[in-house]
Parts: sequence; C-alpha cells; structure tokens
Amino acid sequence: MSSSVLGQYLWHELLTTDPAAGIGFYGKVFGWKQLPYEGEPGYVLLGNAQGPVGGARVAGKDPLAEKAGPNWLTYVGVSDITAVLAATEAKGGKVIHPVTPLAGMGGRYAVIADPQGAIIGLFEPPAGAGDGPMAGPVSWHELTAEDPQAALQFYQAIFGWELLATHPMGGDVGNYYLFGQGTTQMGGVFIRGKGITPGWPRWLVYLSVPNVAAAVEVAKAAGGKLLNGPHQVPGGNWIAQMLDSHGVALALHGANEAAAAAPKADPKAKAKAKAKAKAKAKPAAAKVKPKTKTKTKTKSKSKPKSKVAAKTKVKAKVKTKAKPKRKVAKPRVKAKAKGRAKSKSAPKPKPKLKARRKAPRRGK
Repeated sequence: MSSSVLGQYLWHELLTTDPAAGIGFYGKVFGWKQLPYEGEPGYVLLGNAQGPVGGARVAGKDPLAEKAGPNWLTYVGVSDITAVLAATEAKGGKVIHPVTPLAGMGGRYAVIADPQGAIIGLFEPPAGAGDGPMAGPVSWHELTAEDPQAALQFYQAIFGWELLATHPMGGDVGNYYLFGQGTTQMGGVFIRGKGITPGWPRWLVYLSVPNVAAAVEVAKAAGGKLLNGPHQVPGGNWIAQMLDSHGVALALHGANEAAAAAPKADPKAKAKAKAKAKAKAKPAAAKVKPKTKTKTKTKSKSKPKSKVAAKTKVKAKVKTKAKPKRKVAKPRVKAKAKGRAKSKSAPKPKPKLKARRKAPRRGK
C-alpha cells in the first residue's frame, strides 16, 4: 500500500435504520441513488452521476450497523490494520468490528472506538491501490471529546495526525484544535460540553452542497430536522447542522453566497421584502421562473429612480456650495493673476462631485 494513503479519509458509510438505505432523504437532498454492487450481501452502494460517493448499512440487515448504531462512519487508511488494532487496545480503545476482508475489491477493514468512545473505521487497501484518497461529498470532519488533547495524541499514534493550529472559541467550547498532515487541515476537535446530547455522534461529517439555504429547505421537506444554522464560519463558508429523516446527525457545508440570503428573509417587514425575494429566487430558480423574472424587473425599474434622485441631490448640494466660492474668487481674479485663481477655485468642487456620486452606487 502506498504510504500517501496513511491517515487519509478513504470511505464513508451511512449506518441507519432507514430501509431505503439513504436513497430517500439523501436522494432528494444530494441527488444520490443506489448503484449495482454484488460484493457484499445487504450492502448498499450510493452514488451520483460521477460515480460512488459512499455506502450504507441498514440496522437489522447488517451486524456492523447494529454494533455502531445510527451514524456516519468514516474509514481512515492504515498500512497494517492488525498492528493498528493492537495499538488501539494498548492505548485504551476497543475493537467494535474485527478485521474483515472486502469482497470483490480487495483490502481489509475494521471498526474501533477510541479511548473516549468515538467510533471510526480503518481500511487497509489492497496492494497496488491508488496513491490518494477517493473524492467524495464529505468536506470536513469534526470530533467532540472530553479531553481533545488526549484524543489528538491517540490519533497521532495510529494515523499520524498532528496538531496544526489552536483557535480560542470562548464559552464552554474553549479551544478549537485543527489537525492534519503537513500543512493540510483535515478536521477539528473541541470539548464535548454539557449541552451536547448523549446521542450526538462524536465524529460529525460535513457534506458539501452548492447552496446551504436551499439544501436546508429540501432536507426539512424530506423529513429532516434543522438543529443549528445556517450561519457563517471562519473562511467565509456557511454551515447547518441537521438530523436526517431517520435521526442520523450530519452537517451541510456550502459557499457564503449561497446561504447568506437566508437569515435576511422577513415576510412582515416591507424593508426586507427584496432580501426575501433574493433568498427564494436562488434556490428555486428552475421551478419558479415567473417570480424571478418579475422580481428582477422591479429591481431594474427602481435602480434608475435611485440614481436620478441621487444625482439631483448631488447637483443641488454642489451648486449651493460652489456658487459662493465662485463669487468670492471673481474679485481675486481681477486683482491677482488668473492662473492662481483657477488653481484655487476649480479643483475644490471636483472631488466633492466624485465623492457624492459614489455614495448612491454603494447603496445598490
């Protein structure tokens, strides 16, 4: 196995009680579907137009789903799975699922719990496997632990992850620890506070979406529940934490522009009507074409009015200020050199005109 796979995220599985194994809720929110797979009976392969994105195991049909419970399970690459299992037990962890050969594709996997109870998978790829992690929908991994520093020491020993940065968050959260390999950030760890429910997973995955606000609405319509957000995080992106239709925790992660309009919506306030229209128009542009067209027309009509009004105000102010200065400058021109009078009086109104014309443009 290539050493570049060590400590990399290689696969993700949905452990669920949903008999549809992810295609119901996740098909509506992410566009996933079931792909043909004959490697393991009862195993569901999830994918999109680009190919596989992960797998799913259904409780009652799969023993691993029964052991680990409803959760998104992440598999990390290791070079010697047997040695890692021995190190896990030596450091106070537990083996949840023993070493199992992966039928059809080769390689071996197992599942462990770290000393503080966080469940994570191990995968030893077959010889001659690719040199890097498989691209997937998960953009971030986050761990909550009673002792974040002790957790990082454990994962450094088995995966080679290192502490890259520490950010003070304040309150009960304390510090947010960023870990990874080299200069590449791979996830974050923070203290598991008293406000976190016992059933909340210790490892939380963040799934990428093009529009956080739209994805939240689709997820709620598909039976999901919004727990937190959407709100902005360092770096300019937005996140929202949810439960899927069968109670599995996940987080959505997307660009700032996609979700920034969501908090501005306010149907009772007339002043915020335009912001609400923008928030609805972006996620539903393909479905509600008439509404988006009429709303854009109203904007185009209002823009010229605001510009004309602003220009008239600027002209009125400039005239009131420029006239007395020109009257005073005239007798000075006669008494002194004309060149000096022009250099003193002419430049003054010009910067004021430019400054006042910029103001209405910022308010668009």
